[in-house]
Amino acid sequence: MTTPVGGASSTPDEYDSRGDTRKIIGILAALAIFIIILYGFIIPLQGGFISSTAIRADDLQGADPRFEEQIPIQEVDLGASGRSIFIAFVMPTHILFANLHLGGGWVLFSLIILYILSRKEHYSRLGKSVALFNVILFSAGATFAANGVLFFIALYPTFAAHAFHIYWWPLLIEAILFGIEIFFVYTLWYTWERIGTAWHIFLAVGYPVAIYFQTLAIDTLVSGMLTPGAETITWGAPGLLGMPWTEYLQWWFNPTLWPLQFHRVAAAASYFGFLIALLAMLHFRDRADPPSKRYWDWAGSFGILWGLVGLVTQPLLGLWYMYSIFSHQFQAFSNIMTGPRAWEMLMMVGLLSFLIITVSVYFIERRERLLVRLGRRDIRNLFRAFAIIAAVAGFILVQPAWLGGIMQSDPGTWANPLGLMYYKFIALLILIAIGAITIGIDLLILHGHRDREWGNLSRTSRAAALITGVLGSWIVIIMGYVRESSRSPWLFYGIVPVPGGQAYPTPVPPHQIFVVWMLSLGLVFAVFWFTSRVTSYHPEQREEV
Repeated sequence: MTTPVGGASSTPDEYDSRGDTRKIIGILAALAIFIIILYGFIIPLQGGFISSTAIRADDLQGADPRFEEQIPIQEVDLGASGRSIFIAFVMPTHILFANLHLGGGWVLFSLIILYILSRKEHYSRLGKSVALFNVILFSAGATFAANGVLFFIALYPTFAAHAFHIYWWPLLIEAILFGIEIFFVYTLWYTWERIGTAWHIFLAVGYPVAIYFQTLAIDTLVSGMLTPGAETITWGAPGLLGMPWTEYLQWWFNPTLWPLQFHRVAAAASYFGFLIALLAMLHFRDRADPPSKRYWDWAGSFGILWGLVGLVTQPLLGLWYMYSIFSHQFQAFSNIMTGPRAWEMLMMVGLLSFLIITVSVYFIERRERLLVRLGRRDIRNLFRAFAIIAAVAGFILVQPAWLGGIMQSDPGTWANPLGLMYYKFIALLILIAIGAITIGIDLLILHGHRDREWGNLSRTSRAAALITGVLGSWIVIIMGYVRESSRSPWLFYGIVPVPGGQAYPTPVPPHQIFVVWMLSLGLVFAVFWFTSRVTSYHPEQREEV
C-alpha cells in the first residue's frame, strides 16, 4: 500500500512518504503570525515596551541606601540594557547546557533500566550515546556557569556580595556535587560494558540524584531572589555564619523553592526528550543505511514520548509555582499576569500550545501507516481530532486578557472576552488531557506493533520532530526570562535593587531579548549537533568516537 517517495496516494488510506506537508506549513505560518501580532500589536498595547524600572520608580526610591551599588557600574557598550544583555545571554545558555544533565540523567536511567529488562541493543546504544553526549558537554555548561558568576561579580558586586554571604553553604554543596556528577556520568560511560548490573544501576541512579540535589542547591538562590526569606538583610556577625541557622533556613527554603525545583525537573525532562527527537531526525537524514534509519526513527519516537511526558506535567507544576508567587509576592505575580510583563506568559503558553499541536501532527503522520495496517480508523480519527482540539485550545490560550493599559486595572483598558482565565484553565487542562491520552495510546495500544514500521518516516514527521526540538528548547529559556522579569527592577525582590536606576532599565526590552534568544539557540544547536555527530553509536559501527 506504500507509494514511491514523493509519489501521491491513490486512495485516502494509502501511505505517502511525504506526509501531509500542509500541516507543517500551517504550523509555521501560524507561529510566524502569532509572533508578529505579539510583537507588533499586543506588547505595545499592554505597556510591554515600558520598563519595570520606570513603572516601579516610586518603589525604588524607598530602597535601603545600604543596598545601593557603591562600586562604579561597568559599561559594556551595548546601550542602557548592556549589563542585563550579558546576563540574559550567558545564563539562559548555561541553563540549556545544564538541563542536559537535569533532564538527561533521568532519560539515561530509563534507558539503562529498559535495557536490563529487555536486553534490546537499541536501549544500550542510545544510553551510551546520551552518557557520552553529557560527558563532553559538561564542560560547556560549566564554562557558561563560571562566566555568569564572574559577570555577576563584575556587573552587580553589591548583589553578589550579599548572595554569596547568604547562600555560601548551598553554593558549596553545589560545587561538591558538581564533582560527584562528573564522577558518576564519566564512570558510567567509561565502564558501560565492563561492570555488572548492580554497579550499572548504582551509577545510573547516582547521576540524576546528584544532579537533582545540585539543582536544588542552586534553586535556593534562584527562588530566593524572587521570594526572599526576610524583608531585609541583617548580619549579626562577620564570616560564614553571620545569621542564626533559623534565618539561613528561611532564606534557603523560601516559599517558592519546591514548586520551582519540581517544575524545572519536568521542564528539563521534556526539553531533553524533544532534543533527542531533533538530533535523531538530523541523524536519520544523515545516515543512508536501513539499520541506522530504523534506529534513529525509533530514537526520535522515544524522545518525543519523553518530551510529551514532561510537557504534560509542566502546566500542573507551573500552576503550583504561580500560586506560590501569588501567595507570597503578589506584586510580582501581578507584574507577569495582569501587568506589562503579561505578554511573556502569553508567549510561553502560546509556544506550549504550538508544541502540543506539533506533537499531535507527529503522531498523526508517524503512526499513519501502522494504523492503516491495523485497521484502526478510530485511533486515526482520534489523533486528527486531537490536533484540531489542540489548535482551538491554543487559540484560547494566546488571547490577551486585556489591551490598552499598563495594568489590567488601569482606566481605559478594555477586556478581551476570550482572554478570561476561566477559559484558559479549561484550555490548559484540555491540552494536558490530549498529551496524556496520546501517551497512553502509543504505549498501551500501539507499543507491540511499532517495530515493523521503524524507518518508514515521512518528511512531515521529520519536520514535526525538528520543530518540537526547537520549541522545547525555546520554552526553557523563556521560562527563565519570565521569572527574572517578574522581580524587575529588583535583584533580591524589595531589598536589593538593580543598580543604575532609570539609566539602566530592566528587564531587557522585547526586541533585544528576541535577538538574544536566537543567538543563544543558534549557538547551542550548533554545539549539540556537532557533539552528537561524534558521540552517537550507530547500528553498523559500534565505536565512532
